[in-house]
Amino acid sequence: MRSPRSDSAIPLLRELHLLPIVCRVDFKLLVFTYKAMHNDAPVNLCELVCPCQPTRTLRSANNNILEVKRTRTKAGDCSFAVAAASLWSNLPTVIKTCDNLTSFKRQTSIFFVSYISVFRHEHY
Repeated sequence: MRSPRSDSAIPLLRELHLLPIVCRVDFKLLVFTYKAMHNDAPVNLCELVCPCQPTRTLRSANNNILEVKRTRTKAGDCSFAVAAASLWSNLPTVIKTCDNLTSFKRQTSIFFVSYISVFRHEHY
């Protein structure tokens, strides 16, 4: 797998099915969130994940959205409860409604690979 340094890394990453570090961190965070939503994670993580309960009937009520807590600091935005909820809420509904962890991981990985090809300049 030799290629010149001036070549883009994206085709190589796609060929090796690897994600950039930013996407790998998000992927792992989403896996923990999926496990917490299905009570397969430790109790302390399950307590941090709160499904959104709207006060009135909304069309988005069955989209499996998590409540994103408001924070005042950048450090608060990086907490598991906030980061997991915002990432989870931005996933397509097809991925959020996967039946098992294996299919969730596969669909999420495919989502990130397509995300990289569209927004590649943000990651490199």
